[in-house]
Amino acid sequence: MLISFEIVSKRAKLRYQSLYFFNEIMTVGGLILMWYYLDNIYLIFTILTALSITYQLYKLLVAIYSVDKRFRLLILSLGTSHSEYARFVLEKNLGKMLGNLLKFYTVSIISFLASLTPYASNIGFLALIVGLILTLLQSD
Repeated sequence: MLISFEIVSKRAKLRYQSLYFFNEIMTVGGLILMWYYLDNIYLIFTILTALSITYQLYKLLVAIYSVDKRFRLLILSLGTSHSEYARFVLEKNLGKMLGNLLKFYTVSIISFLASLTPYASNIGFLALIVGLILTLLQSD
């Protein structure tokens, strides 16, 4: 929440454009490969946590920047500060964040089941390639 507040209030010190690589298809591909190749439960938990955080930030960025710039200018021109606007956008997208968390949980279960197939490696790499192509074409 703190990182998303910083992004909305335009005071972010990190470069967040690389988070756009974490769309659904690339996340599924990464999870399939993780479940297929890794055996250490602690390493799997760490990677799953990192993927969950980056996926949530990706979905939050999509939600934040889908707000029309004219609406943002209207709200800010009416005398609202940047922090009030950032709080308004985060409150508006709080339900979406919970839904995205449940979506990530479902994607994790589906990718685990897909990793049990004999062609899991091929499916995972194909999902990564398709996700990369969709990211480069900027179709979300």
